[in-house]
Amino acid sequence: MPAWIRDAWLSGLVLSTLVAAGCAMPSAAPSTTSAPPAHAHVPGDHNHAKGKMPMATDGTYDALLTAHLSAKDGNEPDIFVENKDGPFALRATTMEATARGAASQHTASFACAPANERPAGETSGTCSHFVAKAPWLRVGELLRVEAMLPADKPVLITSRDFEARTYAHHEE
Repeated sequence: MPAWIRDAWLSGLVLSTLVAAGCAMPSAAPSTTSAPPAHAHVPGDHNHAKGKMPMATDGTYDALLTAHLSAKDGNEPDIFVENKDGPFALRATTMEATARGAASQHTASFACAPANERPAGETSGTCSHFVAKAPWLRVGELLRVEAMLPADKPVLITSRDFEARTYAHHEE
């Protein structure tokens, strides 16, 4: 039998054995011109940093978390709401959040920051900067902070591994 016939016969035998065993031939490498699959941005998956603040986002709204640390007046976490154009005033003046540490859980009631701490021109009944009193907020404790952003369609925002001193915008 000529070698070329024997080689073709053996190749066919190997191929039929692979097919019978349920194996498939390796597929061609994917095209490098195809677009990557769409990625749904889930706020709880991870946080990005924006300056000294962790930022949770749903792709439309960004929520930035920071802290004002004061031994005299008490510690205050702050939430800044933005969209692609900058500060974004929600049609709400309050927001609730839950902060979970390794051995603790606390609730924080956020309200609009004083007008002089918000962007000029923010109309009454709206807010882009929320602040809460948090006497339980301790330097060194890692927290997972979750809040339902009161947007037109409520958005869950999550800041993971928030540590007050690391992300403080002011300390006195």
